[in-house]
Amino acid sequence: MKSLFLLLAIVLTQTTAFADDAKSLLVQPGKIVAQPDLKQPLGAEWKAVKGTWEPKDGELVCAEVPADKHSAVLWHQVGLQSAVIECEFQLDGGKVFIIGCDSAKGHVGRLVILPKLAKISEDVTLVNGKHAGSTLSQVALDLKPGQWYSARLEWTGDKMAACVAGKEIKGQHANLSAPKARWWFAVAGAKVHLKNVKACEGK
Repeated sequence: MKSLFLLLAIVLTQTTAFADDAKSLLVQPGKIVAQPDLKQPLGAEWKAVKGTWEPKDGELVCAEVPADKHSAVLWHQVGLQSAVIECEFQLDGGKVFIIGCDSAKGHVGRLVILPKLAKISEDVTLVNGKHAGSTLSQVALDLKPGQWYSARLEWTGDKMAACVAGKEIKGQHANLSAPKARWWFAVAGAKVHLKNVKACEGK
């Protein structure tokens, strides 16, 4: 019996190690720059630009405000040239959940999550003075309302990669190498819930 328990322990340890290895897509997580407990107001490094972002009982309840006529946007005002952003999310009427990064001049790149697909886009390209992001890669999803899913976005240099609900995508474009001034979350539609938010420098 003792040998059986030992075997199970070894298998579980190896499985956990493999799972951790699978998480890293481009870079390893380094110094933690954000890990709010979401039980109290967000710190001064966060800025709610549009919509409502309410920490409550370990979750961040995010919602678009119709009067804004814009997606709800929350900035984390720390520029990460190489990064690993992780969270869990739940769609509660929300139609789109986005994790992105900006330069001082505007958008750089983003991970767009919809119920049926996730895509990576570069957002630097301008058309008639407006950002017209081009899709670099995408993957099909089948997300259900009220269920929790994991999301991880990494970037470094001219590359960006993500894993959403176990599905991986990667993109590369020269525009993604623009110097970063901040990163952000955005929500379109009713509500999206977030928990276990963590941002690290990539190494």
